[in-house]
Order: sequence, then structure tokens, then C-alpha cells
Amino acid sequence: MTGLQAYQIYNALKLHYTDEKFDAYKYNFKVRVSPRTFDSLRYRYTFEKLGAKHDQDYIIDYITSNMIENVMWIHDMTKDNYDKREARLQSITYRLKKDLAHFQDFNKMCECKDGNNLLIDALTQEEVSLETVSIIDSLVNFIKPLLPKLIDPLQMKGARAVLAMKYKSSLTKINMKKMREEVIKAFTYA
Repeated sequence: MTGLQAYQIYNALKLHYTDEKFDAYKYNFKVRVSPRTFDSLRYRYTFEKLGAKHDQDYIIDYITSNMIENVMWIHDMTKDNYDKREARLQSITYRLKKDLAHFQDFNKMCECKDGNNLLIDALTQEEVSLETVSIIDSLVNFIKPLLPKLIDPLQMKGARAVLAMKYKSSLTKINMKKMREEVIKAFTYA
């Protein structure tokens, strides 16, 4: 992989997590980046080093891991954020079960009442993981219709909800069939 390709992935993911309408996964990380612009970058070497050492999947996971931690600048990105995300993904089934234990009713968890949503509130308060909310959203798509109903003067809930909605695209390594079964089991055998 070349440095230009790594830079293109970085720009696509940056747009993905900052622009509500852009989906980097849908467009296969293709954004307009001219080689001339890339050559004039002062930090070009960082992307060339990243592209030379790693494959596309690692670069996507590395940048995603940092961006969900709100680290948007390439020089501030660390392998620690990548390692934390990998650890969360390794124990995703356990985390999902633990997070869903906070709720008694699936429908109430996904609905908006008085401008609040139980799951988004728990995410904002860091009681449930971003992965859990993203998995639930990938199963039932509850966040997009919920966004206009949220009463959130500081836009904290809305920002976390949009992040969860965008993050679900990167959860490609997760067995969603198994996650669906775990969600059903959590609310039917309780």
C-alpha cells in the first residue's frame, strides 16, 4: 500500500466520522486526493510509513480506533487506542450481555420518550459501550429516526448517537447473527 492510499483512507474516514451524510464504507474509502496535494504535505512521511508497514485492513482499523476516541489528527493517533478497541471486540459477546442487563424492555430501550432515549443516555454516561449501541442500531436501525426527537441542548447525546450510527459500518468482523441471538436471548429468557 502506498502513502497516498493511506492518506486517502485517512481522509475518507475523517469525512465518515465528521460528515453525517458521507459513508466511507459505501464508497470504498475513495475520496478525491491529488498526488500533488499529497506530495506537498509536511506530514507525508507518516502516511508513507503507515502504508509501507501495514495492509489496508489494519490502517482502516487503526484510524477508526483513534477516531472513535476523538483523536482526529494523524500524529496524535496511538496504537493504545487500537489495542483497546481490539480488546473490546475480543470480548464483544460478554460486553453485549453485560450492557443489555441494564435494561428490562427492548422496545423501551429503543424508543424516545420526553426527548430522551435510555440507550443513548447510557452511552453518554459511559454505562454501555459504543459497540453495544452500534450493534443494536445495525439490528433495528433505531438511531436515525430518533435523532430529531432527542432534546439535547449541548448536542452531546446527538453526537454520541451519530458516532454509534457511523461506527456500525466498521463492525464487519462481528458475527451479527450471533449478536442478534444474544439480544433476543437477553430479552426473552430474563
